[in-house]
Amino acid sequence: MDLRENILRILREEIGEYSRSLKNARKQGSGLRFSKNAIKYNPLRFRPYSRETVEDKDPKVGTGKKPKGSDRRLYTDENPSDTVSVKFRTKEDIVDTLSKESFKSKPHKRQSQIINLIHQRVRASYQNAKDLETKKRLKRGLDYIEGEKEKSKKKTVQLQNEVLFDTSWENDEGDKVTLMDLLNATEDIPVSKVDLKVLKPHLLTWDGDEEERGKIDKADLQYPILIFVEDDGSFISIIDGHHRAQKAVKNKLGTIKAKVIPINSLPKSIRKVFGHMGKQEQNESELQEKCWAGYEKKGMKTIFGKRYPNCVKKTK
Repeated sequence: MDLRENILRILREEIGEYSRSLKNARKQGSGLRFSKNAIKYNPLRFRPYSRETVEDKDPKVGTGKKPKGSDRRLYTDENPSDTVSVKFRTKEDIVDTLSKESFKSKPHKRQSQIINLIHQRVRASYQNAKDLETKKRLKRGLDYIEGEKEKSKKKTVQLQNEVLFDTSWENDEGDKVTLMDLLNATEDIPVSKVDLKVLKPHLLTWDGDEEERGKIDKADLQYPILIFVEDDGSFISIIDGHHRAQKAVKNKLGTIKAKVIPINSLPKSIRKVFGHMGKQEQNESELQEKCWAGYEKKGMKTIFGKRYPNCVKKTK
């Protein structure tokens, strides 16, 4: 074989390999990815079109994080038990995917992730499509999944509101405050990061209560915990967020997002529900009078807009 034929053979091999790589990349719908070893031992072959190098193997067990060096843009978790097979070529494919039992059995948070993944892939395919018929087909799917994404957002808000209104505190007199009331009253207080070492001694542990301990793993750390403090900053109580704080400790985090609330900064209507906490300032309309001899205080009563001790006769 002469030199000319040998050069042509090598070029045909290079072009063939390059074409196959491009074809595979189009199927993936993303940039080209090759292992470090492939590029290391074939530098000329991969030099024209390698964008990023990745490790030879991704972790078999999901870490919840994008593998180092990976060019994947979407959140992935290599846990097979949590996998839902996704198709999005047509609108009907998307409807079938969202109708699967493997999708419906997932919690709402996971369903939202899958819907977002389908939406991103369909949108990218639609934007990159050149053929008019293909764009038309993908547009039907894109319109459908955008509608499902909006429904998912509304359900997320609904579930959050249910938690905000279902969580409440009540005093002996029947005065009630919901978590939403407390958040509205403290919206001007910024969220800060609090050292978990300071909070750890004050956390509930629920030793032996498997139901409560099971809630720790399900807790969402994106929401701040609520802490009551005195005017001088001294700790009173974690009023909301023990499960989240315990999850942060379990995950070995150094800090956690929190709203540090001076209890005396709260409106009187809220503060009286937490009257048993801290050294609260005396309510001006609440008169702390002693009961007569032979009588004892049983709560408070309102007379002409002012609060007085409810004195009842002592029982033998």
